[in-house]
Amino acid sequence: MTQWKFDSIIEEDKEHKIKGLNIWSHYWHCTDRKIEVRDPFESQVYYFNEYEIHDGQEKVNFVAGEYTNGKLGLYIKDELSGEKL
Repeated sequence: MTQWKFDSIIEEDKEHKIKGLNIWSHYWHCTDRKIEVRDPFESQVYYFNEYEIHDGQEKVNFVAGEYTNGKLGLYIKDELSGEKL
């Protein structure tokens, strides 16, 4: 099961890159999956959509949604979540 970790609070149309791709330069394809995440500041639970972008070579999935205070929260896959230490 994929684990998601908080990445940042972002502003609409302000450059933000994941794996070298500026998320605002690509169409956000909604995967129709709702992901439970927690606001890292107040620990409130939200259900945000998972999105996918790609540039023909690189494909990136992320979770994004708006907090109640009008800020957009961004979550990325936790690369260590499935690994044994």
